[in-house]
Amino acid sequence: MQTLKTDTRKRILAVSRKLFLEKGFQGATTREIAAASGVTLSNLYHYYPSKDELFRVLLKPATDALEGLLAERHGQTGYDIAKIREDGYAAEELEEYMGIIRKHRNSLKMLLFKSQGSSLEGFKEYYVEKATRSVLDWFKLMKAKYTGMDFDVSEFFIHLNNVWMFTLLEEILMHDLPEEETRAVLSDYVRFELIGWKKMMKI
Repeated sequence: MQTLKTDTRKRILAVSRKLFLEKGFQGATTREIAAASGVTLSNLYHYYPSKDELFRVLLKPATDALEGLLAERHGQTGYDIAKIREDGYAAEELEEYMGIIRKHRNSLKMLLFKSQGSSLEGFKEYYVEKATRSVLDWFKLMKAKYTGMDFDVSEFFIHLNNVWMFTLLEEILMHDLPEEETRAVLSDYVRFELIGWKKMMKI
C-alpha cells in the first residue's frame, strides 16, 4: 500500500511538472493534473491540499539550492572574505552555479517564468532583498574581523548586484543556452565579479 502511495505521489509530481512548465501555474488546473495522473480530484487533494502547495513541493529543491548558496557564501557562517584570494575560488564558484542550473533547470524556469499567481511569484524580489541584507551583514562581520579593511559599498549597489545575478540566470534559461556556452558565460561573470570585488576591497 505504501509503495502504491509513493508511486501515485511520484506520478502526480511528474505530471504536474510537465503541465506547469508548459502552461504555467495559472494555466494548469488541478482537474487536468488529476486526470493526467490517473487519480480523482479529491484524491489529488488528499496528497496535495492545494495547487499552490503542489507547486511549492515541486520547486522546493531549487529554492533550497538558491537559499543554500546564499547561506554558504554570505550567511553568518559563510565564507571568510580571505577565501576570495585563493586560487581555486573562481572555479569553485563556477561549479556551484553550474550545478544548480544543471540540476534544477526546468524548476528554475517554472520559478522565474511560470509562477505568476502562486505564492512563489515574488521569490526573485524576496531573494534579492534577503541577499542584500545578508551581504551587508556579512561585510560588517568581515570589517570587524579585519580592522584594516577600509571600503564602503552602497546598499543599492549590492541590491543591483543581486538583481544582475538573477538577470543572468533568466537570460541563460530563456535562451536555453547549452552547457558549454552556459559555462563560458558564467565563467566570464565570475571572473568579472571577483576582479571587481578584489579591486574595491583592496585584497
